This record gives sequence, C-alpha cells and structure tokens, in this order.
Amino acid sequence: MNLNEPIICGVDGSPGSRRAATTASELAKQLRASLVLVHVVPPRPPMVLAAVPVGAQPVATAQMAELDKAEAEAAFASVADDTIGMDAEQVTLHGYTVDRLSALADERGARLIVVGTRGRGRARTALLGSTSQELAARASRPAVVVRELESSARYDGLGPGPVVCGIDGSDPSQDALRVATRLAQDLHAGLTLVSACAAGTDSTDWLTAVRIPAADDVERLTASGTPAEVLTQAASERKAALVVVGSRGRGLMRAAVLGSVSSAAIRLAECPVVVVPPGAAAASI
Repeated sequence: MNLNEPIICGVDGSPGSRRAATTASELAKQLRASLVLVHVVPPRPPMVLAAVPVGAQPVATAQMAELDKAEAEAAFASVADDTIGMDAEQVTLHGYTVDRLSALADERGARLIVVGTRGRGRARTALLGSTSQELAARASRPAVVVRELESSARYDGLGPGPVVCGIDGSDPSQDALRVATRLAQDLHAGLTLVSACAAGTDSTDWLTAVRIPAADDVERLTASGTPAEVLTQAASERKAALVVVGSRGRGLMRAAVLGSVSSAAIRLAECPVVVVPPGAAAASI
C-alpha cells in the first residue's frame, strides 16, 4: 500500500457517509493506498452553566468528552461493513469539518478526500450539504463527492468505464485534467475528455490539441448542451468510474461557492465526482 498518499474519508454515521466510505475503500484498494476514516466533532458553543442541552436530556460538561467519544465510535461502526478488507485507521478530530479534513490531508500527504452529500434529486434545484460544498471548493486535495442516491437505489461502487474529465480551456479544467490523467493511469482505466459547445459551434480543434503525456487510451468528445449535462451524460453512457471537474473556489477568507458546472455535475452524476479546488492538483501529484 502507498502509505504516503492515503485516502481520507469523512464519516458521520449518515447514509451519505456510508456511500462515501464504500467509495473510499474501493479507491484505496485499487490505488493501493491506505485508508484513514475521520470523524470530526464540531465545536461546542460556549458553556456558562454546568450543563448544556444535548438531545432530550441535559449533559454535564464533564460528560461531553464521553459523549464525543461515543459519537465517534458510532460513526466508525456505521461504516464497518462498507470497509471490509481494509485495515482502516480511525481518527477523531475536533473543530470545523472542512478545516480539519483539509489540514489532516496536508499533514498526511493524502491523495484524495472523500465525503458524502445529501443530494435532493434531479427533478428540482439541489443544494449540496455545506460540508461537501465548501470542501470541494477549497480543500487542499481533490475532493471526491459521493451523492446520496434515492433510498431504493443500490450503489455498486466504481463503474467499469473510463475516467471522464470536463475540459473547457480554463486553468481549473487544466488542473482537473492533470488529476484525471493520473487517476486513469493508476486505475488502469480509459480517459474521456469532454467539451460542451453551443449549438452550431465546434471546439474540436482545441480539444484535439490537448496533449496527454503517457496516456494511451484517450477519447475526445464534443457535444452540444450545457457542460454539466454533456459531461454527466457521457459518464452515464460509458459507465464511468469517476467524473473529474475543476472548481472555481473563492478562497479561505470567505464562504466558498462551487462553480455552476461542478455543483451541477455532483447533483446529476451517477458516479462519484472528483472536484479539484485551486492549488489541489499540484499538492496531490
């Protein structure tokens, strides 16, 4: 296993984090990486009194450490069946989830950070959960976001198809391309480069000019439509393992918002989506 580039996976006991753990475990196996499961205990509000309300009953401040420990143990236990076969390390941290996951990824030299999200379906405008949205916009490493499926849907893990990467000539898409190329190589998968264009136009010339070093199995696809729809349709038709897109995050000093393409891709894609925040490609390659 590659202990120097572990896969970091955030877990919180929710169905979304279970799907994330399944994905992280499979990625760790295929990439021959170690797996680190992380539960982040959020900051507690300042407590003036000796007790604060937690659930139906007040809990004395002296008992908060025990409560935090029990919460973390429950989160790790919830993904035990999803990480069978992996000797996963379990880490409990305190603080803000995005900051702590990103800092740990830096400390460990992680390759990817994997999180789940509570998508609200295709039939309506969906907002990502705040953690997955902010992490995908400004994490120190590429973030793999696994959308929660409908309760009746079954998650079968990574698809057998290629890594599909959105290309539009921008700096974020170049970062995405670097990450997608290495993932395709290490997963022994094909690489599909997808570019959307308006009806009646053609971006074939510049798409053809994109150079992919050391990549043998590369498909280049241009189609009319919105970028997210073209990208996710191509991924669905090819049973893609992953979709990779760049992110135009707005930095650490303000609330981060994903670009429309990456946000929509997460909402629409059937497979996990790798979002590459600014600077994350250089840190992970």
